Amino acid sequence: MLDTLLLQCAINKAWEYQTLALPNPSVGALLYAPQYGIISLQAHQKAGAPHAEVLAFAYSARKLFTHQGKLDLITHLDSLLSLPLTQQSEALHTFLIQNAQGLFQDCTLYVTLEPCTHFGKTPPCVELTKAMRPKRVVIGTSDPHTQASGGTKTLQQAGIEVVRGICEEAAQALLYPFICWQHNGYFRLFKLAMRINGDYTSGQISQKATQIFTHNQRSVSDTIIVSGETFRTDMPRLDSRFATPPYDSTHTPNVEILTRSTLTPTINPHFASRPAKICHSPDSLDTHRGFCIIEGGFGLLATLQQDIDMVLLHIAPNFYPNALPHASSNATHNTLYTLHLLHTTSHTGDISLWFKNP
Repeated sequence: MLDTLLLQCAINKAWEYQTLALPNPSVGALLYAPQYGIISLQAHQKAGAPHAEVLAFAYSARKLFTHQGKLDLITHLDSLLSLPLTQQSEALHTFLIQNAQGLFQDCTLYVTLEPCTHFGKTPPCVELTKAMRPKRVVIGTSDPHTQASGGTKTLQQAGIEVVRGICEEAAQALLYPFICWQHNGYFRLFKLAMRINGDYTSGQISQKATQIFTHNQRSVSDTIIVSGETFRTDMPRLDSRFATPPYDSTHTPNVEILTRSTLTPTINPHFASRPAKICHSPDSLDTHRGFCIIEGGFGLLATLQQDIDMVLLHIAPNFYPNALPHASSNATHNTLYTLHLLHTTSHTGDISLWFKNP
């Protein structure tokens, strides 16, 4: 029961950063010590940044060093965690191997995905895990990337107890964007914010934390697609200005506008000097490259349903009593559209529903 609860905590933590680490998978890791309980809960936040296991070991070491009064090691560790993201992982690996061996001998590491075995932008997590030698490692699911798989066998050969088969379905659901990317070379997310009565047209809907998450997603995306109606009516900026570190608030994704009518991007003052591509059919959209975010209403969702991998609904817990849900007059949108719910989060204050598009 404890293993299930703690691994689910790691899965939930990873969902808070879902898609933000693309083209890497979203991964969560938790370290549990019988004497202290949960000593660290971390997630992989961005490609090139330390993986979840590395962060879990680093912040756990910091806490245990505090109990031991090793202030010099804490100061050194803090300096490493302040390095540029691309420098942190290797520096943390080296520091932990030199200073934290034996620190986790009574601990259990819970990780949603088996530790990677290859040296890419960061060193292999399985080697760090072997060096830290936790008593047990509880793994959600195996790595579908053949180059990085094999962590379970490596840990077992090192004499570390490995537990599998717990929360496996939930851990696999977490990997869906990564699997799409691995199989196809791209991932397409449809995002819609609405109120609890289905209204998504009456002004600003999402709370600030949800806005930040959306802009963090935009900061790692390649393309944003909107409808001509949204572009004309809302005059959106479609930028990443609210993104917070480690995400780039200056990143501006490519913008494509799907419309049947004649439209000039400069009607939107935010695109007076920024290019945007006008597309008159779904076939002309660039939905087969990188991370593509489609933002719009249910009409656009129905139009592009064949070009969508996942649907993300942010539901604000409020509504205007006199506002009616938008209803399309297009008869082709009257067919029941069924999605498969993968996960629900509420860490931003809104209810966020992640659906797989069947």
